[in-house]
Amino acid sequence: MAPRPKSLRTLIGAGLVGLCAAPILAVGLYAGVSAGNHARGQAAENLLELSAQIASKLDIGMHERWRDIALITSMVNARGDVDWSAEFRRQLDALRQSVPVYAWIGAADTEGRVQVSTGGMLEGADVSARPWYRAGRQAAFAGDVHEAVLLAQKLPPNPNGEPLRFVDIAMPMVRGDGVPMGVLGAHLSWNWIDEVTAAVLDRSGGRAPGTEAMVVSRDGTVLMGPKGLQGEKLDLAGVRAGAQGIARTDVERWPDGKEYFTAVAPTRGEGDYRGLGWIVMVRRDAETVLSPAADLQQRILLVALAAAAAACALGWHLSGRVTRPLRTIAEAADRIGHGDTAAGVPPTRAFGEALTLSVALVRIAATLEQQQPSASPTLRRATHPAEPAVSAPREPAAP
Repeated sequence: MAPRPKSLRTLIGAGLVGLCAAPILAVGLYAGVSAGNHARGQAAENLLELSAQIASKLDIGMHERWRDIALITSMVNARGDVDWSAEFRRQLDALRQSVPVYAWIGAADTEGRVQVSTGGMLEGADVSARPWYRAGRQAAFAGDVHEAVLLAQKLPPNPNGEPLRFVDIAMPMVRGDGVPMGVLGAHLSWNWIDEVTAAVLDRSGGRAPGTEAMVVSRDGTVLMGPKGLQGEKLDLAGVRAGAQGIARTDVERWPDGKEYFTAVAPTRGEGDYRGLGWIVMVRRDAETVLSPAADLQQRILLVALAAAAAACALGWHLSGRVTRPLRTIAEAADRIGHGDTAAGVPPTRAFGEALTLSVALVRIAATLEQQQPSASPTLRRATHPAEPAVSAPREPAAP
């Protein structure tokens, strides 16, 4: 036996669900996914901008200090001799006071002995073995961050208790005929890097929870960053990209096992200063970034589900109103088909097709009655109501 076809109400209801509820859910899902992608894109763009700003300021700052030392060196070289007098010391002191980034500036002779320095510190000391002096005798030199050695006991300690660390700039003092006269060197306080980073983050609103900035060397060693990472060597795709001069943002898993949105911006140098290969990295906890987006996605989906449920309920209700007159007529037709020609056909004006069908069914019932001459009076009264509904094809009154 063939299965019974589904009811018209079920078909109409399913159609309305497909036409209304499904698009609502699809739009809700699309909006939720779009919100998540937008949050990701905004976070990536923001972090990349922060890292680029920090890298640019480091390059510009180092270039300015490079030019300071280059200017003094060029004036000494132009004179052809070094004035190892108090006037030279006052000139260096004035530079250090105007630019607090300098922790120390000094000039050493060809034997490597400091003759003039800011505040008189290390005057008379032998620096011939120091890397900045050896490199500075050959050419202009910028040295990567290192802990203080000779100055460790002469300068005030860091307020945070960390060792004093410097970045070096050194340049040769040479006469016009090529005869060396000594080396002018400067130690820049590494705290300056922290100040630049903090200033960029604060000004850009980057101090959001979970946001951290760090400066990494070419080999991945963290030069400046969270205490738990400082001095550690990172093996991350972002570090490798930065070492190749590529700026990028991606979600990476860090040594602590957490995922972070990580932006990488390599320093590139500025002007005559060629850079030290530093890589600026700014990271933000991925969960912190995506949590607002996830909440928004959830709200959008809940609204979409509620709207879809409302659409389904409305569709079921409307399908019931549409099919109820037809169901009533179908039940009357079924009784007539089983020989009960006295079954009344309820009139309806719900819609044109139902009206036509009910009138046609009344006529069929009347025709069947006329073909049965032995029908009882009761049957005749059932099929011949007071109003001439059959002989005169009047439209049934509305229920």
